[in-house]
Amino acid sequence: MGQFGNQPDFATNDIKAISPSPDINTTTFLNGSVIYIGDNATLGNELKVIPAGTIGVQGEIQSATVVDGGSGYVSATDVPVINPESGLGTGAELDTTAVGGAITVAGAFGDPGSGYRQGDIVTVSGGDGNAKIRVSVSNSLPNATQAVTFKGLQAGGFLPVTVDYVLATGTTVAELIAAK
Repeated sequence: MGQFGNQPDFATNDIKAISPSPDINTTTFLNGSVIYIGDNATLGNELKVIPAGTIGVQGEIQSATVVDGGSGYVSATDVPVINPESGLGTGAELDTTAVGGAITVAGAFGDPGSGYRQGDIVTVSGGDGNAKIRVSVSNSLPNATQAVTFKGLQAGGFLPVTVDYVLATGTTVAELIAAK
């Protein structure tokens, strides 16, 4: 039982030491941890973190399937895609292979763009402007530019936010404990 009725009590969950990392990945993910600043007398007073729930670029195109190869196309690289059926998404460019004027393969994305929706059908620029592809998208992890730096931290205190990542760059706090 937690502190407030049916709520979990973070202090009763696993507690582990954190090693600040320059990497943002599933290995360094802290899953909304509460951060306790240890009572080491020599600890620094600055901590760079990515708050829980921060997300990276949404709707990046990862792959595409040709729905209608269209006509008038040639094989090309970095071809813009336009007019997503959801009305959302911009900036994607893909490499295409065309046979007899029709796109047969929509491959690597030089720029995956952002804001697309899973299963969107987009139009491929060039040719007669009538080739259609269905896209599969993913969301990226946050990046260091989305980090927040807390300064003037006192030993024995808690950060005022839950965090998903503690970054090594700009982090001088020597002792940290995460309670998840």
